[in-house]
Amino acid sequence: MNIIQKDIKALWRAPMLWLALALMTFISYWLLWQMIDKYASLQANFAMLSNPPTVTNSLWVPYVLLLAKLMMLLVAYSSSFSFAQERGQHTLWYLLINRNSCVAVIAQKFIAQMVILLFVALLLVITVVLLSQGGELNALLVTTSMIGLFLYIIWLIAMGMMISVISQSSATAFLASVMIFTMFWMLGGESVAQEYGVNWLHLLSPAHHLRWFTQGELSLSSVIYFVIGTCLFFYLAADQLRPRKS
Repeated sequence: MNIIQKDIKALWRAPMLWLALALMTFISYWLLWQMIDKYASLQANFAMLSNPPTVTNSLWVPYVLLLAKLMMLLVAYSSSFSFAQERGQHTLWYLLINRNSCVAVIAQKFIAQMVILLFVALLLVITVVLLSQGGELNALLVTTSMIGLFLYIIWLIAMGMMISVISQSSATAFLASVMIFTMFWMLGGESVAQEYGVNWLHLLSPAHHLRWFTQGELSLSSVIYFVIGTCLFFYLAADQLRPRKS
């Protein structure tokens, strides 16, 4: 059994993961229902406006940003087991000596983590179907939002795996991931931008770049941010694993 199969089975056999997925689904759709209810109650007021808010801007975009926040917890949980658990079970050295490079180990574990994207894709497809019943969705904005969310999740997974490599236990990796993910997200908060303006710290936040995608902008700088960030976390994780292999 290779690393990908091993990690997928271990991850999806964990009861806590299914509980986390269930809670995430419930919370996201309950809040979406609240947004739909509020949007429907304001339809009479919107009818008086020359350019009323669309379903895409009022419901789809907030839902994508909400899902992005919830994914920080889910990715922190799943990625915390990628290497920290191997160290706790004393199997990390065995994985390293049976592979040609540390990058190969990281890549296979990364692919196993990417299965989570299928769950996110399912939620997004269901949401598109539901919202399209109440109004016309902007296809371009929906597409760019999905691309941005997937790039963001991949970025989170890479960072979470790097944190797991340097952590001594899964619990430590989980807590550290949640704290660091939250810190990076808060750097891109609108209140921070209003108070300090768009500065280099603001540009380091994935929230800032994700918002470009939710506005229908397929920004090259934001794509580069997520791609380079993912590659950087890969490199740092591999750099931490090399001494353990020798």
